Amino acid sequence: MLADSFARIFYRNATNLALPLIVCPGISKKVSEGDQLEVDLEKGMVINKTTGETIEAEKISEYIMNIIASGGIKPLFKKITENMYK
Repeated sequence: MLADSFARIFYRNATNLALPLIVCPGISKKVSEGDQLEVDLEKGMVINKTTGETIEAEKISEYIMNIIASGGIKPLFKKITENMYK
């Protein structure tokens, strides 16, 4: 999901469910309905494939990327606790 901003509680809840949210200030003024976008989560870049414009977004932290890559906070916690008792 891509937006100018998100409420912090919504951002954290989405992260815990492994839904990546991309904060990109000004994005709503730089895209139009129907534009095709390409998002690089690791670099924090959005490319509007329709216009060719590259838009800088906030990079997702390594901590948040780890939660998302694990499938959410519960699977990550489960993996961590299982590894503790091996």
